[in-house]
Amino acid sequence: MNNLYKVLIFLLIHFSAFSDNEINLSLNSDSIWRGMTQNNGEPTIGADVNFSLDNGFFSGAWVESCCSETSSFPTREIGFYAGYEKSFSEDLAISFNYVGTNYPNSKIDNYDEIELNFSFYNFEISYFRGLDDFPDYYELSYNYDFLKNSLYLTYGDFDSHKNDNTTNGSNYSFGIDTLMKDFTFSFFYYYFNANSLRNLDDDGVVFSISKKTSF
Repeated sequence: MNNLYKVLIFLLIHFSAFSDNEINLSLNSDSIWRGMTQNNGEPTIGADVNFSLDNGFFSGAWVESCCSETSSFPTREIGFYAGYEKSFSEDLAISFNYVGTNYPNSKIDNYDEIELNFSFYNFEISYFRGLDDFPDYYELSYNYDFLKNSLYLTYGDFDSHKNDNTTNGSNYSFGIDTLMKDFTFSFFYYYFNANSLRNLDDDGVVFSISKKTSF
């Protein structure tokens, strides 16, 4: 893990002067992770920074005040990623990156994944290979842009983690992003279909507002 942080720091320091850099700040009515609420329907705030190079390498990090369903849950999530993307044409690309998700006050919940992403035209296929016995996850999505709006649909499937049946199931979502000046307004509906007990199914509506700044 320490070596991965060193790689990320190297990318941020040595490549930032030659890359497209962005900072994104967001306010969300809830935090949804793979179809499941992470914050028991309570608002969260988040921030992320992203770096990308002309040669295809990219890296970034994020922090969010989420994951506090109970007093025993972590109260914030911090993560990072670093990888490479190869574009074959304007509508065809593949990427490979390492993702580390960490909870400073609940380290037993930390997990790492390797993500493989394939995008073609308005479709995207993402596969997350869990490390250290963390389960795999895959997601299919479709995105359609019109005017200053973006309509999207997603489907994902996730196996249970540490024999916790509440995380075992598939999820669906559909929503719309609207760009207004420097702000993006997002509104989506999510549904979690548990593979075990039906009373574990969940759904809801999430609204968020974010502002992106390039530097």
